[in-house]
Amino acid sequence: MEKDIDLLKGDIGKTLFRVSLPLMGTAFVQMAYSLVDLLWLGKLSTEAVAAVGTSSFFVWISQAITLIASTGISVGLAQAYGKGDNHAAEKIVRSGFQINAINCILLMAFYLGFRHSIVGMYKLDPVVEQMTLDYFFIVTIGFIFTFATAARSSAFYAKGNSMTPFKVSLISLVFNIILDPILIFGLGPIPAMGIKGAAIATVLAQVINALLYIYLGKKYREIYERVNFLEKPDFQASKDVLSLGVPVAMQSIIHALVGVKLNQYIAGYGAVAIAVYAIGSQIESISWMSAEGFAKAFSAFFGQNYGAKDFERLEEGKKQGMRIITILGVFASLLLFVFSKQLFTLFIANDPEVIELGSWYLKIIAISELFMAIEIGTAGMLNGLGLTRYPAINAVVLNIARIPMAKIFMPMFALNGIWASMSLSSVLKGIVILLVFRHLSKKTNGFRENMNKYVHKVEEII
Repeated sequence: MEKDIDLLKGDIGKTLFRVSLPLMGTAFVQMAYSLVDLLWLGKLSTEAVAAVGTSSFFVWISQAITLIASTGISVGLAQAYGKGDNHAAEKIVRSGFQINAINCILLMAFYLGFRHSIVGMYKLDPVVEQMTLDYFFIVTIGFIFTFATAARSSAFYAKGNSMTPFKVSLISLVFNIILDPILIFGLGPIPAMGIKGAAIATVLAQVINALLYIYLGKKYREIYERVNFLEKPDFQASKDVLSLGVPVAMQSIIHALVGVKLNQYIAGYGAVAIAVYAIGSQIESISWMSAEGFAKAFSAFFGQNYGAKDFERLEEGKKQGMRIITILGVFASLLLFVFSKQLFTLFIANDPEVIELGSWYLKIIAISELFMAIEIGTAGMLNGLGLTRYPAINAVVLNIARIPMAKIFMPMFALNGIWASMSLSSVLKGIVILLVFRHLSKKTNGFRENMNKYVHKVEEII
């Protein structure tokens, strides 16, 4: 078991990196689940890749809904730890887990009950549609373990322990890597299950993930194992978890729903276009996953130091954080633009059309990578302070704007017009949230007055 990192003392830059690097690793591991599926399914057929790409949007929505509880738990806990209030921490965890369980049950019931209508709206080829239904059904069953993992990992992040979740995710990924080719193509007495095998391998890996968190919780008496979740819900704590988590979740849900709509446009260009986006978005996620890793570290750092009222450390943290995400964004832009074809060839080496279209995707998206990193990093800082609504509003409005922008650009640039709408909206999101953050700091003369004016409700958390 890794030791918690003290976010209230020590060199800020080193502290942020120490917390961020395992978080980035965890993000890459989570991304690798889909990448491993795509790598093996790419050897099976383009249709199989398209099916996973279609299902990925609904999985995305499920992950967004886990943010309601996980964000509320991580931010609420971080601020409670900063204050040294253990009783408040327990109430946040209890309420967060109760909300998480309800959300999981409701989403699974909806997906399983309406899966044919949900997938049917894409009007896919019959073969691709059946593959999508098979994959979607099995992965939905696995939400039980996905939600359980999200809630438990957030308790570690809140206290600065990002290495333990990374190790847990890495172990489950190894299981997924081993199981994927066996279940997809068969081995000995195990029959070839195709896309169903990929889904089963992913769910089994998630089972391992959840079991490891339960084991660690019991062994080290983690806070989520010390709390009785069957107790009567605490109204105020539940309200605080929702107020912190819902804006972040809605931001991600709207992003996913916009993605569903854009995927309908993409599907109009055929299975090749869907495969391009399925693979391209995974490649591009290397950059935004890295930014998310730093954003989670910023959130924990800002949450604890706000709870401790160390405003000077918050100001220095802002400067260090901005420097880090700027370097990250520039590097990601250069990587995706310069090596666009080489990156796509790693996944589908024998389909020139996919490689060519994919190269254009990465080059167009590369333009926005710096602004994307700024948006995500700044959102992490604001979320840690309890100001989750600002980045949420910014993201929701400009993500929705992708739909009319795509309609404008498609007649001029065809499929590339969709990529252009995505890239332009990311540029705008980065610019707007940076201006908002600077405006708040300048207008209120730094964090101290800013927090007194804009986060007075957070004082009542828990």
